Amino acid sequence: MKKTIIKDSKGRDIIRINAKGRMAVARYPDMDEITKDYVIGVYEKTTNRNKKDIVDFLNYIGEENEFCS
Repeated sequence: MKKTIIKDSKGRDIIRINAKGRMAVARYPDMDEITKDYVIGVYEKTTNRNKKDIVDFLNYIGEENEFCS
């Protein structure tokens, strides 16, 4: 099963896409703005989620612990 994994500069998984096209986005308290902007852009283009939902998730606003599509 082929999957795509995008990592940050610390080697942590930020985005995972499995062979069936399902995507999961990770977040970290020390994620820099460049990485956040990249994740937001990719996720906004590939899902139906709006930018505010993605930004809120990455900034730990709300109770969501996972963000998948």
